[in-house]
Amino acid sequence: MTQPARSMLAAALMLAAAAPALAQSSPIEILFVGNSFTFGKYAPVRNYLGGYDSGPGAATGAHVHDLQCLTAATCSAAESVALSVPSTNPNVVNNPAYPDLASQLNYLNGAGSAAKFTEPGPYGGIPGIFLKFTQEAGLNYDVSIDTIASATLNGTWNNATNLPVISAAKWDHVVLQEQSFTPLPTTITVNGVSVTTRGNPTNFNNGVKGIVNALHTNDAAAGRADAAVTLYETQPLASYSYLSTNPAMPIFGSSAGLAGGNNNQPYVGDPNPVARMAGDLHNAYLTAAANARALGHSSVDVTLAGDAWITAMNAGIAVTNPYLVGALSGTAIDLWDSNALDACCTTPIGYHPSVYGSYLNALMLFTQITGVDPRTLGFADQAAADLGIAPDIAVALQNAAYYTELAGGPAAAVPEASTAAMGLFGLAAVLVAARRRRGA
Repeated sequence: MTQPARSMLAAALMLAAAAPALAQSSPIEILFVGNSFTFGKYAPVRNYLGGYDSGPGAATGAHVHDLQCLTAATCSAAESVALSVPSTNPNVVNNPAYPDLASQLNYLNGAGSAAKFTEPGPYGGIPGIFLKFTQEAGLNYDVSIDTIASATLNGTWNNATNLPVISAAKWDHVVLQEQSFTPLPTTITVNGVSVTTRGNPTNFNNGVKGIVNALHTNDAAAGRADAAVTLYETQPLASYSYLSTNPAMPIFGSSAGLAGGNNNQPYVGDPNPVARMAGDLHNAYLTAAANARALGHSSVDVTLAGDAWITAMNAGIAVTNPYLVGALSGTAIDLWDSNALDACCTTPIGYHPSVYGSYLNALMLFTQITGVDPRTLGFADQAAADLGIAPDIAVALQNAAYYTELAGGPAAAVPEASTAAMGLFGLAAVLVAARRRRGA
């Protein structure tokens, strides 16, 4: 190792060792706003570090405060009913009338909501993983979550009940996550053919600006500095990018369609559809942040979580097309969910994040918001252990997050864990380079 490399490594280790001393005397109040891409949808992510505010840890930062579910008595309807998930539902599992996956999915698709799973709170989700990271780093964050399945930011902005909670003059930082397809262009061109998407970028930008303006108004009235705002860029979707002929990995119900003929699968046929969708999301989130800053709100930035997925794919850590037969038989992980029954029925697999995708998204939020190098979590990271993620995979995803933040977008390659320390540029260089690219 050269002397400059030794110096950079020593500086990075000193920063990591000093992290507990950097803990704030009073907690940073951070609120995560979004939908199932924030609350995680599936166990064990969905309820990770979630807890009722009437019990232990309510005001100590020990758990995430679910503003839709502060107590069991006040839990919203969406979070208070715990039905069995389809993969364990006795109506379909081990029932001779439904002997295969296709017949089970058909039953669930027509049986009404009583047969389908709900998403009981209180939620911890990706904010819960973020909270665990901050605890490990010795930082003092008080984390809250306000999420509603399928919600858009514009719908939140126009919600007279929810907006006052989100825009209250109490938050130091607010994270905003848009519905998966809303930021996309309304049309794209695939192989020379114009294809309609489900995108509504005007709706997306109006939602961001409406919430940011409401925060500014309430903070100014209270004599507070503007809350920092982070736009949480979601991941590209395999189900928007590929068809599936794999009966074990179906794209079921109304989400299935022909290339170019269904706006649920607009990127099918593109030479690199997942990266193409990620690029469209990247541009949309950076544009929305720039538009918000143009209104005078300088503290609006973007967490490039979706870009980190492409980094992981470029590095061979994760599969690009999970529907291929045998795609998951090697060492590469699936960043998307892969249980067709749990995903039932018009929301297909290849849509929501798996435990690995949720972990990677939380890593990106952690490094962008706190400025801490995600690689300092290392092999012994407790969040990864809690979620059942093997240490070597956790470290690989930490590297993917670091190099995505450094590049300000998808990185072409990620050094192996054993050599990653050789490439340290120091924390300041990471943040300066990445944020300069994003125009923050």
